[in-house]
Amino acid sequence: MAATVQTAPPANGYTNDTSRATEEYKALAANLPPPPSGDITTPVLFAQHFDKGTTGYMFIKNPPPAGVPYTNIRGEPSLVTVEDLRGKEASVTLDRDSLQILRGLTQVPRNPEVNWDSNSSIETTFYPAVESAVKAAIPGTHTVHIFRHGIRHSKNWPVPYNPPAMIAHLDQTGPAVINRVLRHMGPVDGPRLLQGRYRIVHFWTPLNGPVYTCPVAVASSATVADEDVRIFVSHLGGVGGLGMPLGRPVAKPDPAEQYREDFGAPRYADGQRWFYLSGITQDEALLIQIFDSKSLLKGSEVKGGRAVHSAFRDPRTPPGAPDRWSIEVSCFVFSDE
Repeated sequence: MAATVQTAPPANGYTNDTSRATEEYKALAANLPPPPSGDITTPVLFAQHFDKGTTGYMFIKNPPPAGVPYTNIRGEPSLVTVEDLRGKEASVTLDRDSLQILRGLTQVPRNPEVNWDSNSSIETTFYPAVESAVKAAIPGTHTVHIFRHGIRHSKNWPVPYNPPAMIAHLDQTGPAVINRVLRHMGPVDGPRLLQGRYRIVHFWTPLNGPVYTCPVAVASSATVADEDVRIFVSHLGGVGGLGMPLGRPVAKPDPAEQYREDFGAPRYADGQRWFYLSGITQDEALLIQIFDSKSLLKGSEVKGGRAVHSAFRDPRTPPGAPDRWSIEVSCFVFSDE
């Protein structure tokens, strides 16, 4: 009979199911080799072609109208060579690739300091450390503001988290980023902050241990042409139909309000370079840049300013490997440039 794992109560006085996920990871990984590493050629899903006049859409966290599917987007595989950045972490940059790797994040709290099942715990305990890490990593930054986070788990346990996003995408387009800034930063600070350099950067990190399952691949923005990123629509918040309005600028957005925003759906094309970091650990993070306003300036050294990305299945993953459990924190990053 298997021994029962005993865990001491966290020092902060609460217990949570995420401790069980961490213990499960340790038990499974103990008898496995390290996570797969090295370059790998494997299928990555991309949205199908749409005829002119038809736009891809999806409903997120709100139901579509009766009789309308939640999405008309279908993933089609393309064989992609994904290069491993392990051992050459400094070879990618935000300005060229819209990707940066952070290491040695020992000051960013984890379980049990953070209760990952509690938004309040994440916002009060985890957010400040993420803001500090992002600000330190991006020179010239005067303000980092987190406007959302999402937890993903490939086994939908211990709570019904979203699964890994297994199709290439770009969370927001440039106009959607402007609208997000106005929406979350308000009608006074929003316009002022948009006068400088503004970005959205995701802070992505695993929560239970080195990633075995469904790692994240990111395409260097310098290698993805604008014409290969199509504009689709995501319907967010409340209950609404296909014609719901763009989110209006408000100081405190109402989660129940109906709104929509544009997002990017890339095509795969020759010449694109895709990267991942094998066995990314809890003291490491990916900075995935969704938009950088400086990329719009003529002659800018910022190449593209937006990183399309996707989770992918690595055929080398050993049977019985632990499921991926990760968090993505979306940050506004403002500077005076």
